Amino acid sequence: MKKLVILVIVILSMLVISCGKSYDEYLAQGSELQDSKDYEASLESFQNAINKAETAEQRIAANIEAGNLSAKFLKDIVRADAFYMATLADINDYSAGDLRDLAKQALAVQANESAVKMYMLWLDKYSDEANAVMVKYEFAEVYHKNVLNLKKAIEVYGEIVDQYPDSEQAPKALFSIGYIYANELGENEPATKYYSKFIEAYPNHEMAPSVEFELKYLGKSLEEIPELQHLLSKTS
Repeated sequence: MKKLVILVIVILSMLVISCGKSYDEYLAQGSELQDSKDYEASLESFQNAINKAETAEQRIAANIEAGNLSAKFLKDIVRADAFYMATLADINDYSAGDLRDLAKQALAVQANESAVKMYMLWLDKYSDEANAVMVKYEFAEVYHKNVLNLKKAIEVYGEIVDQYPDSEQAPKALFSIGYIYANELGENEPATKYYSKFIEAYPNHEMAPSVEFELKYLGKSLEEIPELQHLLSKTS
């Protein structure tokens, strides 16, 4: 009798194991449930796929699927950020291009905390890459336009100006510092400093006329700028 009970337990265990879905099956099921708008069930399938993953590539793909679903359909940015952050457990499997692309994917679903972390890791790991200044400029833009941390944006823009003064991004970064101070922080003194530095460093740059215009009317209201009067008259 005892042997029979053990045999039954073994058979049931084998049946349970055989009934479990594979990684690919869970991933496919998650996509199907997402298409049918059963989003919570879809997320559960993607989480099962994460647990079933045997390779870094599989874990990354399943976490991205779960993150995108959380952001786009469940409107849960915190959970989306958590899934994207989980992809960094396999950081050693990323190339420079992979990590940059992943940061952009995170930004696309507003997983901003993850994107910031990914850019920081990229700059720490791949700072010798030929496109490092371009990636650093993207990082500054994330702080400026996505995270809305203006002080951090100014800091990273400033590093670009100091470290890569002859780059294509340096004038844009310097202009952005002046613009943030003038138009977003309302601090005219540092705005004047950085706009003046722009004119001195890049007098023939295509943005120089815009900087000169900003300097000329710094702190003025729209009504005090003659060049804009015709625009105001059209809206009144």
